[in-house]
Amino acid sequence: MTHTQPLHDIQTNAGAEFIGYGPDESGAVEVAQAFGHYEAEYAAIRQRVGLMHLPHRAVLRFTGNDRQDFLHRMLTQDINPLKGGSTVRSFQLNQKGRVIADIIVHHGDEDTWLEMDRFDLPAVREMYESHLFVDDVTLEDWTDQRTALALHGPSSIDLLRTVCEEDPQPMADMPGTHHVLTLAGTRVTVYRWDTCGVMGFGLWVPTEQEAEVYQSLLSASGYELDQPDAQTDPIAAAEFAQRRRASLRGRPIGWSAFNTARIEAGSPIFHIDFGHDSLPGESGMLDEAVSFTKGCYLGQEIVARMKSLGHPKRVLVGLRVQGDQLPVAGAQVTEPVKDNTDTDTNSPTATHKIIGGVTSSAISPLLGNTPVVFAVMKWGHHTPGTSVLVPAEGGLVKADVQGLAFLTPPAG
Repeated sequence: MTHTQPLHDIQTNAGAEFIGYGPDESGAVEVAQAFGHYEAEYAAIRQRVGLMHLPHRAVLRFTGNDRQDFLHRMLTQDINPLKGGSTVRSFQLNQKGRVIADIIVHHGDEDTWLEMDRFDLPAVREMYESHLFVDDVTLEDWTDQRTALALHGPSSIDLLRTVCEEDPQPMADMPGTHHVLTLAGTRVTVYRWDTCGVMGFGLWVPTEQEAEVYQSLLSASGYELDQPDAQTDPIAAAEFAQRRRASLRGRPIGWSAFNTARIEAGSPIFHIDFGHDSLPGESGMLDEAVSFTKGCYLGQEIVARMKSLGHPKRVLVGLRVQGDQLPVAGAQVTEPVKDNTDTDTNSPTATHKIIGGVTSSAISPLLGNTPVVFAVMKWGHHTPGTSVLVPAEGGLVKADVQGLAFLTPPAG
């Protein structure tokens, strides 16, 4: 079950267009791509607040006295020092040091939740169960019991303040923690997670109350499903416009607007920008997800060897494209061959060497509608300022290598 029918109906009534998310069509889940107003959804992320449903996220719940020590031995992050209420990012590796899941760890006093892509959960659970011997640890798949929502935008904290019985401000000022707040009469786990380069929060809602919580957040943001038509009822339309201006001016957002914002912010996604064949050092998330001061964990030998050698063979970077042509995922990043006799390196007859590949791309409204791109580059070609060529819209365009983040996150 990816969501209840009432929540699906609310999104459909709001104009949602859905796309499949998953390894194949038969097992895909429906994710809202947009609600018919991409520009307004993007603007909500950057200036107001956007509400997103994440049916592709899953939760594996751990209980038992040994759960913290067990997870410390399995995950790349330093788990043993965590106190109740801590939230950190980690990788789960296999014995060859390859990433099999990108995980957000929510450690509590009574249990520990591992948040991940729902399609990774079966393999992760099987791995953990195969490593349990005499440990006092119990695993439960809570994916059907909890629904993931997200708020993105500078007014996210104002929206939480409007709907929560408790004051959410302390949580907003404490990154790396999660808190249980009462929202629309429902106990909801909330944590700060700035994926889009602005203030953001993840919410885990009991599935039975997901529609009520989603609707409460929409209403409190100032978004109304039944918006009056100015032609048929101008008075009601004017009253609606006044209410909208006085509100937080939030709205539901879909994958398209979120995807643009997260690329601008330099936030890679597992299965899109790196995958099961990736080493941690290739992901662009090494410093955030891996501890080099902790003891042994699964796959550590490979990670330590890579660190001792100095670098991986490839790494995820950002590309700033010169021009307005948009490269697409899968496009090859190249450089001209040194002995090329063709003086025009953009010519289709010129010889080029493949040095990388595009994983994600978008047109950035905040950067003057210029393309922003993630690409996996061979080591030695990853240095900021390196000039490369990428096919886009029938030709080759120039691009410059840079770090993953295209925007400077605001303070706070």
